[in-house]
Amino acid sequence: MKNSLIVLGLITSFFIFSCESDELSLEQQSFLKIYDDANYNASYSPVGLHQSGDNFFVLSERRLTSSDFSGINLVVTDSIGDFVNEQQLEDNFVAPTKSLLKVGTSLYFFCMDRNSLRPYLAVISEDSTLNTIALNTTASYPLAANVTANNNLLLLSYDPDGLNTILTEVSREGRILQQARYSIGPGSDVQDAIVNHFTKRSARLPFFCGQTAGNRYYFNGFYNYTLSMVFTNFGDDPTGVLQGQGSDAGLKAAYSTAASDFTIVGYQFSDHFMNAKTTLPLNNISSSVNLFDRNIPEIAEKAVCRIIPFNGINRELVIIASETEGRQVVLYFYDINSGQLEATYYLGTLNPFTLSSIIELEDGGIAIAGTTFLAGRFERIYLQKITRAQLLEIL
Repeated sequence: MKNSLIVLGLITSFFIFSCESDELSLEQQSFLKIYDDANYNASYSPVGLHQSGDNFFVLSERRLTSSDFSGINLVVTDSIGDFVNEQQLEDNFVAPTKSLLKVGTSLYFFCMDRNSLRPYLAVISEDSTLNTIALNTTASYPLAANVTANNNLLLLSYDPDGLNTILTEVSREGRILQQARYSIGPGSDVQDAIVNHFTKRSARLPFFCGQTAGNRYYFNGFYNYTLSMVFTNFGDDPTGVLQGQGSDAGLKAAYSTAASDFTIVGYQFSDHFMNAKTTLPLNNISSSVNLFDRNIPEIAEKAVCRIIPFNGINRELVIIASETEGRQVVLYFYDINSGQLEATYYLGTLNPFTLSSIIELEDGGIAIAGTTFLAGRFERIYLQKITRAQLLEIL
């Protein structure tokens, strides 16, 4: 690992809602910060965001001239979004998972060696020290990751030799605790789609994994020729499958609210649908087509979708974040218990905004990271904080 010589400049604007007073400290105020770069040709695409201690950590991909895979950068800011430092991993580390996981005060993500395709676990301590641990597994191509109920890590990956999707539980020290393989089926179509997922931003697929409130494991990945949501107890066969249609239909995001209840965002070719409270097939086979209810026309065809729980105002809500056809980021606030939409909020006006990550903050606010464009040409990382006071006004 080496420190980048790139110096990130800073463009700042503050959003003051009517409920924010001049007496608020900087830490209590909202902000939008865009991190510029003296190298106009630099290209950063954030893939993960989290807060630890007094700092925000933004995990991002960077374009490499030596590989079609993306390199890895870590941008650290203080509590008000001011730039602190940047770390640039060596070029052999590529393809970070599209999330930054937090357990205790440490942050985690997975990546791989671009030559051997061996997966690595990256660990970031609260003081920004970053270390990598090689995993003892034949899996490669880390597709998605999450935290388990017992604070271990869950990794979804691909085995190009056996043509399997692999789900692995990994300790925070990098030990393989349990692993299961699920057959994709013969042929090269899936491998082409997975490689394109890593090398072409326009071809990215909605891989994700996690654990239900009832402790069943799940992943959204290729199984039996199609991109499906698979439920498992780490057995040889799934306990349930929500089948997609190739990679043209299925789920883009899911959040477990109860044993078999989920908040979901799904897609059917270019159409999107969402449901804040629905039951998924943990113990049988069904199709995502059966969940399609009403198209949400404002969501862009290739939109990123994220779902997080939000309890910052003493109500059980979920936030569904996505991207609109008008190149804005949209936040939908739903009541978990009733499934009703409570409010909608948009980010971005003059400049186009994309979505990478959204997190709930310890002070009851939320933070969002993604990209925007300077002068309509230069893609740059933004970090926006919306305070609890603002959210009360929105809701």
